[in-house]
This record gives sequence, structure tokens and C-alpha cells, in this order.
Amino acid sequence: MTYRSGYGFPAEVIWDRQRMERLFARKWFFAGMRGDVPNKRDYLKFQLFDEEYFLIHGNDGVIRCYVNRCAHQSARLVKGEAGRCAARIVCPNHQWAFDPNSGQVVHASFMPEGFVGSRECDEFGLTEIPLREAGLMLFACLGDAAPENEMDLIVETIAPYMDPFAKAGHGYKQAYHHREILDASWLMAMLNNRECCHCAQNHKRLLSLFDPSSFNGEHTPDYKARLKAAQARWEDKGLAWQEQAFNTSENIRISRYPMGEGFKSQTFDGELASQKLIGPFVDGEADEGTLSFWLNPNAWVHFVSDHIIANWILPLSENKCAFYTSWIVHEDAVEDVDYTAEHMKEVWLVTNAEDVGLCQSMTEGARSRYYKPGPFAPPEQFCTQFADWYMKASL
Repeated sequence: MTYRSGYGFPAEVIWDRQRMERLFARKWFFAGMRGDVPNKRDYLKFQLFDEEYFLIHGNDGVIRCYVNRCAHQSARLVKGEAGRCAARIVCPNHQWAFDPNSGQVVHASFMPEGFVGSRECDEFGLTEIPLREAGLMLFACLGDAAPENEMDLIVETIAPYMDPFAKAGHGYKQAYHHREILDASWLMAMLNNRECCHCAQNHKRLLSLFDPSSFNGEHTPDYKARLKAAQARWEDKGLAWQEQAFNTSENIRISRYPMGEGFKSQTFDGELASQKLIGPFVDGEADEGTLSFWLNPNAWVHFVSDHIIANWILPLSENKCAFYTSWIVHEDAVEDVDYTAEHMKEVWLVTNAEDVGLCQSMTEGARSRYYKPGPFAPPEQFCTQFADWYMKASL
């Protein structure tokens, strides 16, 4: 079946793993936040298709991405989802050790004298993949010829919105990290994320934080008034608010919008999730608004006055994916003093669990022999954008 813009993906596209692999070899994808690996030797592990990778904050302050495989006998180097390595990355099997800055072998148990530092030894360092930082966000690419000009545009587009957070004079750290494996197509999960027509029925608690107009563009007079007042407030604070709806870059949509009256954070009770404010709000009052990024091919990230919520999805196969969420706070925030993980993570654990069921249901329906792509409604315009972009980018 031929793909038509404005309609869902044909079945042969949904189940085409090679097409997915081509995309992730050509495009930069979201891989985490600097706050996920804030300190030297901190690591965060992720999986993409059949390979495991990990981000690591080097002893030189640079964050890199390595394949999670020892070059000796292929054992996994890091086990947990997140953690901290010793001064060297040490394989738990035979204790080969690698320099986190270069990936080079610095100790090789049982090998003859002179092996470490030899030309032969140099062949067995860690495999590094390209990684770039945009503000506080980390992007990776599986291809050797990662498109640098495209990443430069991502950095340029994000900068006016991100700079108040990235240059705030303080750092960030991970408060909580969650990983879940879904029996769902990554493509179906991304289409689910790119519209909120399903929200009124399926995300009633999430919508209690916002005016529904925030999501679907059906701007009521009341919402228009709240948005105008919020924009004036952001102007006074020197905060960029103009929407970027995949117009500057096909990879990014950015929107700043008000939350419900009295809501200081993305919590069900509207109260701050952390007493340590972040970015431009450190020396002022919490703002009743949120700054959101939707990133092709795989992420959506929300900034509020006291924390950051990063959600991203990576395909493991054509019908299975990994769903990651990190909650990031001020580096000085103390758990159970300034914040509690339960209060902070509740909104997105509940919302994401609701979406998991929908994504798995959509995937099951797409397996039907009766499946054919349906048309997107006007408020689902970002589904059309994602589908058009994917078809072009994965050729």
C-alpha cells in the first residue's frame, strides 16, 4: 500500500525494521539529559535494537557514548540502568579496564607484558558513537557520518529557550529514572505522543493541570486571555515563548504555555515538587507555566520551575520498544528534604501508564489482516508531520 500524507503508516512500513535502523543511523536521537550523568564517572544505560549503549561522564568533564561491550570476550561492562563507575570502566568478567575519556584499554588481565599500549591492544578499545549536547539535552547517532549541520541547527533552535536553564549558574541531577519495555511499535508510540485527541478520555488527571486548549489548538476565550497574560509575564522575564512548530527545524517543536491557575509545577496538587527552583526561577517565584520540547524521532521534554521531565522511546524491534523517563532537579536538592520522589514522579508515571495501554492496543490493531491506514484529524497535524518526516528521513 502506498503511503499518503495525512494518513497513518501502511502496515509494511510499521513492521519494516530495516527502515527503522536506517533512520537511527542517519538522524540524531535523544539519549538523555546532562542531569542523568551529572558527575564524573556517572553512567546511564540504554538499548537500541539489539545493542546496549551507555552515556558516561568522563574524568575530563566530557560526556561520551560507548557500546556496552567489553572488547575482550564481549561481556557487558555496566549492569544497572544508571550508576557510577570506578575511576576506570572495569569489566566484571576478567577485569579488563578502560579509560572513560578515551575508551582505550589501560589494564588487560592475563595478557603478556607489553600488550597494553601496543598497536594490537589499541584495536580493542571501547566502541564510541557520536554524541552531541544541546543545552542540557544529549543526542546520539548510530551512523559514522552523523549529520553535523543538522545537529548545529538543533542547537541553534533550542538555544534561546534552553539558555536560561543551561546558564543558570547551577547544575542538575537525576532524582528518579524509570525504564519500561513495551510490547508496542515505536512508531505507534510516537503517533500517540504527537496528538492529544485521546487525552480527554484517557488522561483526565493530566488535563486537570492544564486547559485542554494547551494541547489541541482549540483556543477558548478564557485560554487566550491566560496565554496573553502569560506571554507578557515571560516577556518581562526575558524568556522566549514563540512557538517553533517544526518550522525552523523538522526535528523540533517548542512551546511555552500556561498551566492551570495556581499550578506551580507538574504535580496533581499543583504544589512544587522540589523546593529548589531551577534555571531562571532560582531567585524568583515559581512560574505557572511549562516549556515543552517535542523531538523527532523519539522524545518529549518538559521544563517547569522546579524540575525537568524527559520522556523518550527507542525501538528494540519492529514490535517492541523501551520507554525511558527521567526526573531532573537542582544539583543541591536533597531527597526527602527538598523533594520526594513519589510526589514528583506521580503525574508522568500515571500518564505514561495510560499511554502504554493505548500504544499496545494500537500495535495489536495494526497486526490485523483488516488493518489499513486511517486519516488524521486536523488537531492531529503533528502526527502528519511525524509520519511525513519519517517516510522521507528513512528512505
